Amino acid sequence: PPCRRSQSERQRGSRAAAPIGRVRGFGLFDRAMPKGGDVHVPLARAVDPLGNPALRTARSRKVQKGEDTSFETPDATWVARRVDGRGSAGDGGTQDVTDSDAVVHFSAFGLFDGHGGKACAEHCAATMLGHLLHALDKPGPVNVDDHPDDAFEARLPGALRDAFAACDAEFLAKDIHSGATATVVVVHGRCVTTAAVGDSLATIDLGVSCGFAAPAARLSPEHRLDTSAFERERIVACGGEVRATAFEDGKPVGPLRVWPGGLAVSRTLGDRDGKRGGVVSEPEVSRVVVPDEQPGFRITLASDGLWDAVTVKQAAQCSGRLATAAAAAALCKQAQKQKDNRDDITVLVVDALADPAHKDPFFVKPPWKTAFKVKWPLRGAPGKEPLLDDPESCPPPSARARWRLEAGAREEAAAAAAAADA
Repeated sequence: PPCRRSQSERQRGSRAAAPIGRVRGFGLFDRAMPKGGDVHVPLARAVDPLGNPALRTARSRKVQKGEDTSFETPDATWVARRVDGRGSAGDGGTQDVTDSDAVVHFSAFGLFDGHGGKACAEHCAATMLGHLLHALDKPGPVNVDDHPDDAFEARLPGALRDAFAACDAEFLAKDIHSGATATVVVVHGRCVTTAAVGDSLATIDLGVSCGFAAPAARLSPEHRLDTSAFERERIVACGGEVRATAFEDGKPVGPLRVWPGGLAVSRTLGDRDGKRGGVVSEPEVSRVVVPDEQPGFRITLASDGLWDAVTVKQAAQCSGRLATAAAAAALCKQAQKQKDNRDDITVLVVDALADPAHKDPFFVKPPWKTAFKVKWPLRGAPGKEPLLDDPESCPPPSARARWRLEAGAREEAAAAAAAADA
């Protein structure tokens, strides 16, 4: 668990550095919530500034039941253990860890909307990152010839699935009647990978309100039974029942729910009763690599209290021209305008900035309107293998970085060729 400040520090309102803890021995992380003015500058930015935007994070909340929980870790680390290539971790042999072990830096953000109490949401927020790091190690050491960043992005979708499963199993073993939706976003340079269960959403905006890009897009799906025919069919196939809670004049009233459990969503963490009705903890995972031509971008994670009040497009329009902290506050305020909104509302805004001094990610206009596509590597037809990244359309991070770093040489060669032709 994260370290805690002493009583004397709390009493005198110490402004010392935020408490630092360890995630199961895998590296240091900061569990304190960054303020709207704080900016995290990745170490890799010193070499590749275009590929490693600075991050500013802000959160706004309306507490009604006190069941929403989140974590924000701008500088998480994974140690990519190396082997010399003479074998693999699964061949029964002994592998010597070399001195070339590399540390991969990434940012991770999670939002958990609890129900039936806050126990599950708090458990997920405290353990999810640790389970993710364990899952990244699961395939074994990284070959010494492989780039650690490439290995990280290749392993990440599967590791997120394993982390969700481990977090769920660990909480179910506690035998506590509670559950939570979960949305986890991992930012690695310009690569954004998202895993989610339930009806909290994550979105990405490249500046639609400023006329920079295509409409803001969802990074996570919605597992509500009302809106997903596939999930309804899956629940029934698993032996569960899908029906409304009450009827008036022979017509169903209220949202569709899965029985046993009585949940309006088909995928959650925890919820021991719902598991008997086909509720699963397997997340759907998406990935988007933001084009280099786009200077900055904004990621928004929010519980269903926001999305019950506004659409993805309305959220982008509401917050697009605001600074990070103001954007989070405006979205939370917008959600509260909905009549009879008695749910907790948590909004987490993560701004990727071309320059740490910029107040918002859309401070610099791109040279042309940017197009982007969200891929769903783990979302496909039932029974089919997960879709994999196409190296032609989505090269690994080492190739993307090499392309950026060689831009100067390409420009010089083009200028020389033009001069020769003249």
